[in-house]
Amino acid sequence: MFWLLLAACPSPEFPPAKHERVLIEPGPPVAGMAEGTLDFPMGAPMGGYSGRCRCLGGEGEVDNRDSAYVESFSSTAGIQTRARAHALWLENGDQDFVWLKADLIYAPDHLVIELSDRLSAATGRDLTGKVVLAVSHTHNAPGNWHQGLTWYLGGDRYNHEILTRVADSLEALALEAFDAREPAAIGLGYAQDWDPDDRVYSDRRGENNEVQFFDDIPAGSYKDPNLSLLRIDTAAGDPLGFFFNFGMHGTSLGGDNAMVSTDAPGHVELILEDRFDTPVVIAHTQAGGGDASPRGSDDGYARLESVGEYAADAIYALWENTPTSSEPIRIESITHSIDTDRDSIRVTRDGTVDWYYAPYDEDYEPDDIVYESDGSLSSPFDEFNTEYGGAFCGSDNPLIPGASVGSTVYPYSSCIRVDTISLVLGAFFDLEIDEVVLPLVESQRAQATTSRIGPLAIRTNDGEEIADDVLFGFFPGETVSVYSEQFRRRAASELGFEHTVVVGYAQDHEGYLLTPEDWLLGGYEPNINIWGPLQGEHIMEGMLDMSERWLLTDELEPHDPSGLYISTQYPETQEFTQELDETPAAGTWRTEGFDELWLPIEGLELEVQPPAELPRVAGIAQLLWEGGDPAVDLPVVTLERLEGDDWAVVQTPSGRPVNDTRPDIVTAHTPDPLYPYEDAQSHIWWAAWQAVGDPDSRMGLPLGTYRLVVEGKVGTGGDRYPYETSDYRLESDEFDVVEAPITVSTDGTDLIASVSAHDAGFRLIHLDGSSQGANPLDDSTLSWELSDGSVVDESPTWTVADQTSTTTWNPPDDAVAVEVTDLWGNSGRLEF
Repeated sequence: MFWLLLAACPSPEFPPAKHERVLIEPGPPVAGMAEGTLDFPMGAPMGGYSGRCRCLGGEGEVDNRDSAYVESFSSTAGIQTRARAHALWLENGDQDFVWLKADLIYAPDHLVIELSDRLSAATGRDLTGKVVLAVSHTHNAPGNWHQGLTWYLGGDRYNHEILTRVADSLEALALEAFDAREPAAIGLGYAQDWDPDDRVYSDRRGENNEVQFFDDIPAGSYKDPNLSLLRIDTAAGDPLGFFFNFGMHGTSLGGDNAMVSTDAPGHVELILEDRFDTPVVIAHTQAGGGDASPRGSDDGYARLESVGEYAADAIYALWENTPTSSEPIRIESITHSIDTDRDSIRVTRDGTVDWYYAPYDEDYEPDDIVYESDGSLSSPFDEFNTEYGGAFCGSDNPLIPGASVGSTVYPYSSCIRVDTISLVLGAFFDLEIDEVVLPLVESQRAQATTSRIGPLAIRTNDGEEIADDVLFGFFPGETVSVYSEQFRRRAASELGFEHTVVVGYAQDHEGYLLTPEDWLLGGYEPNINIWGPLQGEHIMEGMLDMSERWLLTDELEPHDPSGLYISTQYPETQEFTQELDETPAAGTWRTEGFDELWLPIEGLELEVQPPAELPRVAGIAQLLWEGGDPAVDLPVVTLERLEGDDWAVVQTPSGRPVNDTRPDIVTAHTPDPLYPYEDAQSHIWWAAWQAVGDPDSRMGLPLGTYRLVVEGKVGTGGDRYPYETSDYRLESDEFDVVEAPITVSTDGTDLIASVSAHDAGFRLIHLDGSSQGANPLDDSTLSWELSDGSVVDESPTWTVADQTSTTTWNPPDDAVAVEVTDLWGNSGRLEF
């Protein structure tokens, strides 16, 4: 994983400022939704795994290439699925609520403020505090777009161009949703324990298994069991989209992956999209995902698809059963950046405790008493004796001896002072001494948002349909399961909200958010925050406090009348400039590879154009071409099929094009020569498409004549973003897709049949099969050929075992051969 270090604090007590009384007016819901992809240059580093830093081993390096967009991290080298984004613009004639979701590792507070300012200017509406950015937490998307030093070990040194391109993408998407607004019907559905067999996600935090945190939840392995779904239809009842919410890390591919990918969360979205026959906008957001890992089956990229398959039925069923209403609703949001100096951090639990840090004293020696004799937590917490914060807590020994926070008791024993870490990181990322300023600016505030929307039509966990207000909590960090459940319970008991939605990885990032009792159990999660055991619940109490002050009345209070919650102020940034490569051969096919060419599919022998004939399932078509400078060229590869005399873009069941946004097509980039990027380079692109159909007919891709089309860009001028460009287009050799061969055999008692994938296959074929081996059949029949030439057909009962389909071997007496034909016309023959 990575080190993401920011901090948080609740609002101070203050008398409400006097203001003109403005009532919140309910009104019928109006909504617009949109989806798209994020713009970024190939070569940008991906966020999420510290091991990708060359200072820690350089995971994900595929060769000696470098890039204008990296400082100390490995470069991206291709795309498995493009980083995507989704937008919901909800209003009621009185207030707006803009919810953006992006495939990024974390959500920086300054990007949220930038988007709020841009959208306010573009629409003429005051969107202060009304724009929410939540991210998928994929560990496989560009991540070097934050100025704070504490983010660098999670995504490399800040690059202003990357941030600007992400902001431009999200702004355009939000405005598309704004322009698409129409009268709507909305509702919220809940389900619990919807993945009881851990096929989708599972608890990964074993350190807290022995503790019972809640009277009604026994000790043991615990993952956040809650699934919620905000459904948005047109007023006429047609689906516009939905945002569904459960917690699951985006870590299936691991740190050595060099391919941009939506990872497991995004593949759940993709599978769900194909349950509809129109492009319904579907977005996943995280709940208690901080301690939840993705599961699935199969290997490699196919495993990502399997997670989506295992999740889709339950989520789609919840969507079907979620009621909607066009009745008037109220909308109100509050966003605060909360002060987080160490002396303000305090946890009170509604007056039942008083936990805080002892004042910092560089000569102080802690008493190392963590628990009182009755098992309660000892306060003040004098073990966390550090002026600027500490990180890497949770182990027995510090990574840097002599840099601890002063305590030798577990889990404080491994905490390292931020002042020491900052100097080390400054060296890692080539910073000048005056660029490392303490306290770290990003550690002083935590931005968070809560929204009250309702009354909404609600389906409860037990299936009851009611109408009530819902509290949405947008948390600036990795909310773990116990923490998320605590917020739900405190929102109910302290604020009266019986219905809440916890959204983590939103608005800002403070690392992992745990309750103090959970943090003090140690392990991995406590090492990724900088303000110790009280930080997480301190943020929670800040959010409860601001919800109570701003959201529980019928008035629309000024957002920040006393100027107490200003956003973090970062230093001014410098524009990123570079001289683009001249690429006169861009937009031409390559006729052969070269020694340094990198292919992401291990074991696949290079072909520069598709063969004339490609079998279903096992067939893989490849392309090789020259593109433009990666600052401007992120080529799109699309599948087309010949229909009559015309070529048509192949579409998914929901009407989206089949291209490299999806797992159908993977692409990879290799510069030639590999380095240095400052010298003239050619840019070689490769793509592969496997002949696999949509999720309901993976072995039944329609037969016919196909081709692949490449569309890209060439730089024509400028030394900074946005660069001047021109377009190019390439059309591959056409090829015919034919039936897949079925392998048929017998062991004397059973007839065994299967379809084999390519031995370097990268697509999911069957949940009970293998992406690089045998796969059981979809519904199949037998045709027995008799010695006189006649044929007897049979529809046997098949069972699945060892990745194959099996039925009883019972041939007619005079049979000489048998042919197995599946639902899609794939066939195989056994003579005997």
